[in-house]
Amino acid sequence: MKVAIVILILALVAVQVQSSAITDYLSENDIQYCQESYQHYLALGEYEFVERERRTMESRVCVHLYGDPVWDYTGKDRMQKLLERGNYYVNIEIEKSKIAARTGTIERTSQPPTDLQKSEAKILEQEKTIRELEKKIEQKDQIILEQVRVIMQLVEKTMATWYGIIGNILV
Repeated sequence: MKVAIVILILALVAVQVQSSAITDYLSENDIQYCQESYQHYLALGEYEFVERERRTMESRVCVHLYGDPVWDYTGKDRMQKLLERGNYYVNIEIEKSKIAARTGTIERTSQPPTDLQKSEAKILEQEKTIRELEKKIEQKDQIILEQVRVIMQLVEKTMATWYGIIGNILV
């Protein structure tokens, strides 16, 4: 009975150690690699990108992240969220590798994108850039409107002061 309990405890500790090792697989350098490779990925498409990167775990995880909503997240904890989500995809890729090792088959990525698909990807990226620039312009417009309002208030106060001075001189 005691031996069974000790074995059970050791098994739980081993599972915990193994899962924490998997969870800590990615580093900030891996996420920075994904960020630096993003334009390259957009230009090549998924198939070419993964093939040129020699099908590394990191390149496959980057591809997962590029399609994940967390990729567009802009909060202060973006790096932490990308690491957490990236580690989730690492676990998926490890499972795929285990299946491939058992079955002897390697999952192939989709065919290379057509020129039309590449163009569409570039257009989408440019539209995203335009939206970001439009937001910045809108923010600057709001600042300019506030500045004009303040200037108009100053003009009104100055005119009232001048009218007061002129009125006193004429009286």
